[in-house]
Formats: sequence, structure tokens, C-alpha cells
Amino acid sequence: MNKLATRVIATLAAVTILTPLAAWAVGPKLSTITPRGATRGQTVDLTFHGKNFADAVDLVFHDPGLKLIEMGAIEAGKFTCKVEIAPDCTLGTKGLRVRTKSGVSNLRLFSVGALAEIAEKEPNNDPAVVETIALGTTINGVVTREDADFFAIEMTEGQRIAVEVEALRLGEALFDPKLRLFGPGGHERVAEDDTPFARQDAAFVYTAIENGRHVLAISEAAYGGAGNYRYRIHVGDFPRPLTMTPMGGVPGAEVQVTWLGDPALTTQTITIPADANGTINLSPTTEAGISPTAVPFRAFPHAGIIEVEPNNKKEEATPGAVPGAFDGVIDQDNDYDWYSFEGKKGQVFDVRVWARAMGSPLDSVLLVQNPSGSNLASNDDQGGPDSAIRITLAEDGIHTLRVHDHLRSGGETFTYRVEVSPIKPSLELGLNLTALAVPQGNRVMVEVAARRKDFGGALGLEYSNVPDGVSVHGDTIVNGRPTWPIVLSATPEAPVAGSLVGITGRWDREGEPLRGTLNQQETLVLGNNKVVFWDRYVDGLAVAVVEPAPFTIELVQPNVPLVRNGTMNVKIVATRAEGFTAPIDIAMPWRSPGVGAGTAKIPEGGTEAHIHINANNKAAIGSWPLVLRGRSAGYEISTQIGSVEIAEPWMTFEVAMVETEQGKPVNLLVKVAQAHAYEGAAKAQLLGLPKGVTAPTLDVAADVTEVTFPLEVAADAPPGKHKNIFVQAIVTANAEPVLHKWGSGQVTVFKPLPPPADAPAAEAAPTPVEPKPDEPERKTRFPKS
Repeated sequence: MNKLATRVIATLAAVTILTPLAAWAVGPKLSTITPRGATRGQTVDLTFHGKNFADAVDLVFHDPGLKLIEMGAIEAGKFTCKVEIAPDCTLGTKGLRVRTKSGVSNLRLFSVGALAEIAEKEPNNDPAVVETIALGTTINGVVTREDADFFAIEMTEGQRIAVEVEALRLGEALFDPKLRLFGPGGHERVAEDDTPFARQDAAFVYTAIENGRHVLAISEAAYGGAGNYRYRIHVGDFPRPLTMTPMGGVPGAEVQVTWLGDPALTTQTITIPADANGTINLSPTTEAGISPTAVPFRAFPHAGIIEVEPNNKKEEATPGAVPGAFDGVIDQDNDYDWYSFEGKKGQVFDVRVWARAMGSPLDSVLLVQNPSGSNLASNDDQGGPDSAIRITLAEDGIHTLRVHDHLRSGGETFTYRVEVSPIKPSLELGLNLTALAVPQGNRVMVEVAARRKDFGGALGLEYSNVPDGVSVHGDTIVNGRPTWPIVLSATPEAPVAGSLVGITGRWDREGEPLRGTLNQQETLVLGNNKVVFWDRYVDGLAVAVVEPAPFTIELVQPNVPLVRNGTMNVKIVATRAEGFTAPIDIAMPWRSPGVGAGTAKIPEGGTEAHIHINANNKAAIGSWPLVLRGRSAGYEISTQIGSVEIAEPWMTFEVAMVETEQGKPVNLLVKVAQAHAYEGAAKAQLLGLPKGVTAPTLDVAADVTEVTFPLEVAADAPPGKHKNIFVQAIVTANAEPVLHKWGSGQVTVFKPLPPPADAPAAEAAPTPVEPKPDEPERKTRFPKS
């Protein structure tokens, strides 16, 4: 065969091998959705922008009220679809993902509104010639660098307008918007940057003082901008309170709340859902409309009271009861609110202020005092931006608590709620990811985090809404462990589909079991130093069954224990699809306490590798899950869940300290403590010896209590103290090695003593031969016996 033919065949072979790789795609990446929102009760055309959408098949919705009607055209970097928004869909942002045949995307937000939607019309950076918009409109636009968008609004004297922008809260970019409103004469009437309830976003309510054309402007606060600085401005006569008091109530009860921050609203009676728990959302509604975004509200099982002014002094404290809640407003600068409650010595409570977390500008400082007047506890911001402390009452009698602002500021919207609750166990679950793809006929590992509070114990795990053909392995988290591995496996016949999988933890205590569900953070916008500016918590794991990956991996189950201070090499075997030759990176992400691991690589075209794991001298004893992860060609899969037994050493060693000098051999004594019977002999060798010092491998039988290693010391062995000399002993059991490392001895090597400076001359011989001096005797620290 000639060289040209050889090259042609080689090229065709390369094409044959590489062609399947093009089909082994990686998961989708979702950058944004346009438009950024739409009106509820409509079917809208949406465009999803990102990459790896060629095989897009579905959307995954984390919130109710949205439904995919039809997938549209798929182009490079985007695709379109029709989505139906239910008429009763709650307002605000909804989390969704793209599902393809090869994966499921990251989370992005889509906003649902109640007003008519329009898009900004460029150019709109000259306030003299911009478009006039009607009230009851949501404007969708983008602020580019050094850009300001203007919109005209006709108003009459006394007319009210409410304006709110969603920008940072769309979860796409670190966009800090600023809103301004100018009167007919060009005078600035409103300038709003960061409204506390909306974080970096802004909102305001304004009543016109003159007739005419007003101009609304939006820009980035520092006149930055970019192509992804998208916004939605809601403009209308809708209610826009900034907060309320009280900020909570008992589930199932009626509560009269006072809305604050919008002069058009006063009080309203609301009914708290009977099954509500923790922070819920309330949407203020009037005949004029509904707020574009909700106001947070606390559902708390214990009754509360509202402050009664004056309560600025301790002797004016508003009385309440514990467990219970205390609601108030720091309504002016240098305001202090005092409350009192009766308590008994030994009672323990968690005391938590809810303010910043609920959209209030208050930076709370909390103080609790004993009946005797001494301070029991105080706190500034233990609960994130809010105060939180645990108290144990030291006296019987009337206790007091005080709330004020850290900077002694105050105002109409400086609301707060103090909840005093008894200690109650609680459980919440988290994950190391929020979406995963399980290839048909393959497995993927996930780490579940158990956030136990005020209890300890083993947890059962329950799963719901698992895709057809998928099983979840791992149903118990042992006591004391904060994380645990689970593995999702799909059969080869599992349909290519997806769902949001629910995960529940269960603690089987006496009486009613305690249950906790998934509450996983999805980070959306990061600032400098990876500070989270906007996120979303989800209660379901997005799981997609995808087309087969080009490889699987299996771990070979160890048949011997990993002993403390020992090591083990775990074998991994890969099965490759025809033509797939890429290297596979192996890691051990989850490890039991005290166990470490390196990494390994199955080489190009190879099928095996070993990963090195070790246990320190405090590694947790017992049987633990063993699962390894493999990555290659954009895929991440795992082995099955095996196990590794962590055990006490079968033998330990006490290594002596010896001294010698260069060129002089020495014996090193090692005492052996046997703790486990075994057949045959262990192979023991010394590790950590300096260069030039050698020792043979010795056999150590199960009944041996000491061994002596003869050390050969070279003439050029480095002098000095050589520490951390230890014994490695390998016992073979079940045809596998049990590797021990133990002991910490020392070998000190000296230089030989130099000969005397002036050696004595020998006596002259009786012959006329010239005298010859004897050789001086070699000095040594270690003379021969």
C-alpha cells in the first residue's frame, strides 16, 4: 500500500472515530429570556438566548401559572416558543429552565405583570422628543453605557402615580437603576435609587402639583450600563406600599394591617392562610389595581401585640407575652421602643428581629434585660442584616426588650417584628447543585446537605416526582453527618424527559416525625468578591433524563478495610462507546470524616485507573458510602454507590530513635502491637529514611511483637536528625492489600570525628632505614566492642 493510500485511510479512520463526538453535546446554558416579562392571562412568544439549544425539547417551570404551548424555531444561540400565562398567576418573577435531549440549563427569571406591555422605542434619550406613555403600562427596555431612557407622562394637578422598576430583581445583571421624575418645567420632583423593599431597585408614589407633561427617566445609578441591563418599569395608579405593620400574624386568623409608604392606602383586613408557615407574600390590591410585586409577611404560630406609644422609655414598655411577637415602627430619629414580658428562670427562647429581611430600612439593635435591670443579652446583626439571639432567662419576673436603629435613624417605613419562640427542632435540606442530567443507562451523584437545628439523629430521605425510569439510591443520612451522597440512575429505556424532584428529610422522633424539605439557593447575580446580590431559593431538583453518554464507570468494591493511618487504591473501570477515546477525570467529591482522596485519570483510550484514598488517625470508624465521579467531553457521571469500611489498624508500630555516623551500620528496633489476626506475614518496610540509608523489607507474622531493621548507612549519607521515620506494613487479605502506616521514629547521622591535629612519631628502627610514622587511629563516637 502506498503512503498516500495509508494517509487517506488514516484520515477516514480519524473521521470515523471523531464523528460521534460531535453528537455528544454538553448541556444548555441560558443567558436571558426576551421579553423579560409579560401580562398574565395571555399567551406570549418568548425567545431564549444562550447556547447548546440545538436539541431543546421543553421548559422546566419552578413556579405555577406558566405552561409551554409550543416549541418554535431553533437557531444558533436561541430558540422561540409560546408560553401561556394563567389569568390567576401570581405577579413577580418566576424561575424556569430549558431542557434539551442532552441536559437541563441554569435557572433564569421571567416576570409576570398585570399591566399592558410595551417595549421602549429608541432613540429615547432626549426628554424633549420622547414617546408619551399611558398609565397602566409596563415598559421593557435596556440601559446601555452612559444611557438614560426618558418617557413622557401627561398628568393633572392632584393626580397620583405609582412607579416601580424591576432590574436587579430580574436576576440577570448587577444593575443598580435610578428613577427620576421631572415636572413640566423640567424641575426634578422625585429621585429614587435604592428602595429598601426592592433592594437595588426603586419605587415611588407621587402626587402631581401641576398640570402638564412630566418626564420619567431611568439610568444606571453611576451611568454605567450594558446590553444585559434590562428593566421593566411599571407605571400606573396601582397601590405601592413599601411595608406594613404588623408584619405578621397567626395562621388562619384575620389581621388588620396598616400599609405604609403609599398615602392612598390605610388599613386592610387580611386572612392568613391556615397552612401558612414562615415568610409568605401578600399582594396589596385596590380598585385601582394590584402591586406589581408582593410585600413579605410572617406567619407565626404565637399571638403578638403592636406597640402602644409612648414606649420610648423602659417604664413605658408595652406589655406582651412570650412566646409571642412584638410589632412596631421606629418612626423618628433617636426612637427607642420598649416592651415587657413575664418569664421564669430557666426558660429558653430564640429572639429574632424581622426588619431588613422584610424590606424595612431598619438596621436593628436588640437588647433584653433581666427583671433586676441587668443586661441579659444584646445583638446587632446575628440574623444576617437583622438581630437574633438565644436567651436563657436567669430570673423570675418581668423582663424587658428594646429595639432601635443602629444609626439612631427612623421614619414612617422603619417597621420591624420581634418574634420570641420556644426552642423547636427544625430541618431543612440543601444540595450541591440545583439541576442535573442523567444519561440513559448511567448514573449521577448529588450531595444532600441536612441542616439540622436543635436536634441530632439519623434522617430518612424520601423522593417524589422522580422521572420514569429513574431510581434514587441513598435513603438514610447517618447521625452527625451534615452531607450525604445519593445517586440517581436511569435505565437504558428511560424516556428522555424531566421533572422537578422533591426531596424530604424525616427524623423519626417519638410522636410525630419531624420533616424538612429542600430549600436550595440558586445564585443569580454576583458582585465583587463573589458577594451574592440576587438569588432565588427553589424547592425542587431539576432532573432531566438525557441521551446516552459515551462512557460509564464502575468502581471495584474493596473487600478489605481502610485502616486508620492507612491508604488504599480503589480501582475504577470504564466502558466506552465505540469511537470514544477521550481521557476521563476521576475524583471522589464526598468523603467520610477523616478520609482524604487524590484524583485519577483514565488515560486516552484506557479503561482502568486507581484513585488513592487515605484515612487519618481520627477517621470515623464504620461502613461509609464510596462513590466516584467521572468527567469527560462535557459529561459528568458517577459510579454506583459502593462502601468502604474504616477500621482500627490491625497493627501499630513504635519506632525507636537511633544514632550512627556516616559509613557505619546500625540496627533500628520497632515494637509491634498486634490487634487483628491475619494469615501469613505482613510485609513491612521503613519509609522516610534519608538518602544513603537503606533497610530491607521484613516479614511480620501475627504473633510478632518486635522487629529489628538493619540499616546500611552510606559514607555520604546526609548528617543530621532525620525525623518521621515510619513503618509501612501490607497485610494481604481476600487477595487485596490492607496497608498500614504507623510510627514516628528518628535516625540521627553524625559525621566521623576528625583525626588528632598532631599524630605522635614512631620510634626509630635499629636499622639505618629512615623512620616512618604510624597512621593515626580513626576516632569514632561508636567504637567497636
